[in-house]
Amino acid sequence: MKRYKIDWGQELVPPFCPNKHCIHHLEPRIPGWWTRAGYHCTDTFGKVPRFRCRTCGKSFSTQTFRINYWAKRLIDYPEFHQLSSDSMGVRALARHFHCSTGAIQNRTDRLGRQMIALQTYLHQHFHSHEDVCIDGFQSFDVSQYFPNNITLSITRNTRFVHEATHATLRRSGTMTDKQKEKREDLAPFFTFEKDAIKRSFTDILDHLAMQRPPVAGHPLVIITDEKLEYVQSLKGHSLFKDQDQEHLTFHQRISSRAERTYHNPLFASNYIDRELRKDLATHRRETTCHRRSVSKGIMRLWCYIGWHNYHKRFRINNPSMDLSTHAEHAGIPKLPLEWYRDVAYGGRAFLSRFDLTVCDTEAWLKQIPTPLKTGPEYLPRFAWG
Repeated sequence: MKRYKIDWGQELVPPFCPNKHCIHHLEPRIPGWWTRAGYHCTDTFGKVPRFRCRTCGKSFSTQTFRINYWAKRLIDYPEFHQLSSDSMGVRALARHFHCSTGAIQNRTDRLGRQMIALQTYLHQHFHSHEDVCIDGFQSFDVSQYFPNNITLSITRNTRFVHEATHATLRRSGTMTDKQKEKREDLAPFFTFEKDAIKRSFTDILDHLAMQRPPVAGHPLVIITDEKLEYVQSLKGHSLFKDQDQEHLTFHQRISSRAERTYHNPLFASNYIDRELRKDLATHRRETTCHRRSVSKGIMRLWCYIGWHNYHKRFRINNPSMDLSTHAEHAGIPKLPLEWYRDVAYGGRAFLSRFDLTVCDTEAWLKQIPTPLKTGPEYLPRFAWG
């Protein structure tokens, strides 16, 4: 799909029609498809030029193509991205930027959508044939009566996070009689998904089938722990059923009780578990910053994945001052990486211009249900664009 470089500062030429049903949305068919339509004044951005599509009649402005579309105040996105990935909670961020917690969540949603789009687009430059580690990260939503399992796929050596999926589980394990009683009292208010872990793992396999398929000379090696659900999901997936001599898929199972050292084949999964506990306030042990909303938590997770893959140094304590990122070590060229990484803080990503996976689309549209919450999550209309 063709992409248009936009000068997000002073460029007044619209790159495409924002109407997803217009013939000029993906690629303008004829020159002069737009005409100027005056401007409107804003307190935040001053005079904003407006345009109109000659074909569909859609009116829009330069702000339509920016991440701050419909925003009423400016926040430094690079600083916001770094601080939110350094274990600052929502209230701490609100105090730092002198704004409301609602504004912080709004910017988290915007930046999360940008990171999903960035991940999707840069995957076309990903040509690594590394082994892939897949494991579940355990946390909880709303209360500890609703534990979750966030399945993460990550390359074994370069530790590039591929995908993340979410599953809400029924609380199990040792409980007091009072806790068991409360669990049963809450059960009628939320319908737990059947075989949620298998579905979550299958979503990861679907993503690998598109972005890291087995090719001749480079079989797909999947490393997991000994969970039975992983074996059942893989045996029913096309990666396993449709393999031949040139398209092989191997499954290596490692005991979760094995020492979590660098020599453990699942080291990459253990590493990202530790990073999430350390860098996201919602996942710290005994935290009061736990998720109140699954969809909002997933958007913040995607902000962190974007930071980890494309901004964080591969080696923090490298004495040679190597500033390369996990994405560069995974084989993504530096030039498109730097350009699109900077554009992610300025240009607005349109859902209709990206081919997202099912789980990424659900995260973008905030369609993952939250336990005990009635009704859908609020999503601004422009996020559907």
